Amino acid sequence: MKYSEIINELARVGVQDASSEAGVILEELFGATRADILLNRDKDYDSDKIVPIIEERERKIPLQYILGAWYFMGERFEVSPDCLIPRPDTEILVYEALKLVNDGGCVADLCTGSGCIGVSMLKKSEKIASATLLDISNGALEMAKRNASALGVENRCKLVLGDITKSLPDGKYDMIVSNPPYIPSEDIKGLSDEVKNEPMLALDGGRDGLDIVRALIDKAPNSIKKGGHLLIEFGYDQGNAIANIMEEKLTQGAYSSYKIIKDYGGNDRLLLARV
Repeated sequence: MKYSEIINELARVGVQDASSEAGVILEELFGATRADILLNRDKDYDSDKIVPIIEERERKIPLQYILGAWYFMGERFEVSPDCLIPRPDTEILVYEALKLVNDGGCVADLCTGSGCIGVSMLKKSEKIASATLLDISNGALEMAKRNASALGVENRCKLVLGDITKSLPDGKYDMIVSNPPYIPSEDIKGLSDEVKNEPMLALDGGRDGLDIVRALIDKAPNSIKKGGHLLIEFGYDQGNAIANIMEEKLTQGAYSSYKIIKDYGGNDRLLLARV
């Protein structure tokens, strides 16, 4: 099957960016580079390997789950339907967090999923002594464990099964980071079929999408060292609500300062708060 034929088949089954997906498939299955693909457009690739992927894409299974991996912060992460697919906007959280790490620092990555945030931080910074990776899903923790091992940081990781709405992991941290569920329950039904194939535990944030976010903001000051930081990703239209929550917390003395950081599209996306 030629590159153009793969694109046409993917487009036929409703894939929006068929050319990009075709390139990713050829890279992952056959080790072809983008230059190889474009310079050898008439090359025939093994259809027996490609057709099953197209069939799964027709069923709206995300390509990331079909391939079993995706890229984040320049690293390859294993993914499965037990964890959320890493997305580019979440890299902003990692970049901002890395600006704040201190020598010997301890980090907690809550709602870790594939571990892409905490594991990336350990991979990018040897300053961080350890990271606690917590999730409510055993399947997600297995992915985080595999990714920590694959990227050579498993000896600096602690994996914890837990529910952050009930309690945070024991200890005091220099930094807590999290990409929690933040989609309002009512909005779930309007998501694309592909996104609906991601775990609801990692998507549904309750009535207004902020149930888990509020729990984190409430509990984090007891688990962060004085002068430490909390970084939380949230929905593009939740910035004002987050600011209102934080203004009240400032009045109560739970935090000393905060700011809202925008994503690549110019939308409010990240809370950075200092205890």
